[in-house]
Amino acid sequence: MSTRTKGRARGSSRAPSPASGAAEGRPLAELLALPALEGATVVPEGAADGVTVQAVVLDDPAAPGQEDALLVSPGGVPKPIPGGVVAVVTRATVSGNPKVPVVVIPDDRPWGEVIAAVHAHVTGQSREIEARAALRRVLIAGLGTPGIAEAANEVLGSPVAILDEYLDVLGTAGLTDAREDSLRDAIEEARTHGPASLVGPFTQAGVKGAHVVRLVSPGVDDLAGVLVAWGGEPAAGDPALGALADALLVERRREDTRVDTEARLRGELIEELLAGEVVSRESLVRRARHLGADLSAGAVAVVGKLQDPHEAGRVITDPRLIRRFMQQTRGVLELHWPKALVDWHEGLLVILLPVRGEGDDDAEGPEQLAHTLARRLLAATGPTVPGLTLTLALSRQQDDPERLGSAIDEAQLALSIGEKLGRAGEVVTFEETGTYKLLFQVFADRPEELESFYEQTMAPLVRYDEQYQTELVGTVATYLDLDCNLAATAQTLYTHRHTIRYRLDRIAELAGLDIGKTDDREKLSLGLKAMRLLGRRVAPPMREKPQHGTKAARGKKA
Repeated sequence: MSTRTKGRARGSSRAPSPASGAAEGRPLAELLALPALEGATVVPEGAADGVTVQAVVLDDPAAPGQEDALLVSPGGVPKPIPGGVVAVVTRATVSGNPKVPVVVIPDDRPWGEVIAAVHAHVTGQSREIEARAALRRVLIAGLGTPGIAEAANEVLGSPVAILDEYLDVLGTAGLTDAREDSLRDAIEEARTHGPASLVGPFTQAGVKGAHVVRLVSPGVDDLAGVLVAWGGEPAAGDPALGALADALLVERRREDTRVDTEARLRGELIEELLAGEVVSRESLVRRARHLGADLSAGAVAVVGKLQDPHEAGRVITDPRLIRRFMQQTRGVLELHWPKALVDWHEGLLVILLPVRGEGDDDAEGPEQLAHTLARRLLAATGPTVPGLTLTLALSRQQDDPERLGSAIDEAQLALSIGEKLGRAGEVVTFEETGTYKLLFQVFADRPEELESFYEQTMAPLVRYDEQYQTELVGTVATYLDLDCNLAATAQTLYTHRHTIRYRLDRIAELAGLDIGKTDDREKLSLGLKAMRLLGRRVAPPMREKPQHGTKAARGKKA
C-alpha cells in the first residue's frame, strides 16, 4: 500500500498523463532495480517497501507540485520535505531519520541518466520502449502476426490471441487446448450475429477466463485488431497496447501492399486472358510462376459470383465483405490447391487450377478434383460471409496454357446458364450444360428466336396448366428425364399410367407435337430448355402419394 502525505510537492518535471499507464504508480522498490540506480542505498533501510511513486519532480519552489512524487534533490534532503513527496533521491549524505525514504545514488552516477530512467519508468515510457523494441524486432525479421503474438505474450506476461475485425485468428501464444476451445466457441457464437457486427458481440460476450481488448492507434479510424489475454486484465492506457496496435497496423499495411501488388499483377494477367489477347506460352507461364502458380500443363477455370439470395440481381460491392471472402478463398486454396491463381475481377471470382504434376497420385482427374474443391469453397462461404450465396462454375480441363482464356469463357457461360436455371449456391460444370449452351448463345444473340421457339413448343402447355391447374409441363419434363419410361414416370409422379397416357395425348393436341416421334420429342426437350433459360416457371407437379386402389387414385384428374 502506498505511503501518502498531504499537500503538494515543489516543482514537477512533468505530470504523467492517465493515458501513459502510470495512473496507478510504480513501486519505489521496482525503481531501485533499474540499471541507472544500481548501487543506490535507501535510508532508512527497508523504507522503500510499500511506497508507490506516480510522478518525478525537481526541487523547484516555483513549479506546481504533484502528489505521490519522487523528489530529485541534488543538494540533499530538503527541510522541511514538501507535501506530496513520498521519497527523495539525492547524492548527498543523509543524517538523522528522514520522514520519507531517501535513495542515495553513487557519486559517479550522472543525474541525466538517473532522471531519464526514473521518469520513463514512472510514466510508463520505459514499458512502451520495451514493447516497441520487442515488436520492432519481429517486424524487421518478417515474422508476421504470429511473431507479433509471441512478442505480445512476452511483453504482457500472459497467454494471448490476436484476431482481426472478422474474428479470424492471426496469431496465438501460450494457449492451452482448453483456452483454444473457449476462444473458438466465443468466435462461433459472435458470428451468428452477421458480418457487420462481429467485434461488438464478441467484445460484449467475452471469452471464458480471458479479457478482450480492442486495439486502436490514436488518430487511426481502422481497428488494428482484437487482443484476447488470459491472466491479469491489461491496464487501460497501457503503452504496450498502443505499441501492439501500431505494430499490427504496420503488418496489415505491409500485407495489404503485398496483396494489392499481387492482385494487380493477377488482374492484368486474367484481364488479358479474358480479352482474348495473344499471350505467348512462355510469357504466360513465367508471369504465373512469379505469382506462385504453375500453368505450364494447363488448368481448369473456375468462375464464381457472390449473391444475396433474398435480393435478386444485387451486386456485392462492399469491400469489407469481398476482402473477407477472398481471404477465406485463398486460405482454402493454400490448403487444397496451393499453386492456384485466384483473383476478384469486376464482381467475379476467377480461379485457375493448374493441372497436377505427374508425381501426384490422385485417383480422380483434374475436373473431378476441381469439383471437390468447389464444394469446399461453397462450404466455407456460409460462415465467412453469412447471408450471401456463392455460385461456382467450372470449365473443362484446358491443357494448352495459351487457350486458358477460352476456359474462363466456358466457366462464365456455365455460370450464366446456372443462374438462368435457378442454381444459385451450387456448382455448375460446362459439361453438364449440354444443349443449354447452344440455346444460350441463341438467347444472347437473337433472343426473339428463342422466345418464338418457346411459343411454338411449351407456351401452350404452360398456359393450359395455369388455367386448369394441371401438370402437363411437369409430366413432359419427368417423362423425358426418365427416357420416356411410362411406368417410371407414373411411379415418380404417384399417378396411374392411364393418366400419364392421357396427359401425353393432351400435350400432343395442344403443342402439335407427338412425343412418340423422335423429332417432336427433341423439339419438346429443347422447348423445356428454352422455357428455363427465359425464366418461365410453372407450379411443380404434386408429389403427394395417393392411396392405391381408391377411386381417387384411379381417376386422378389430368
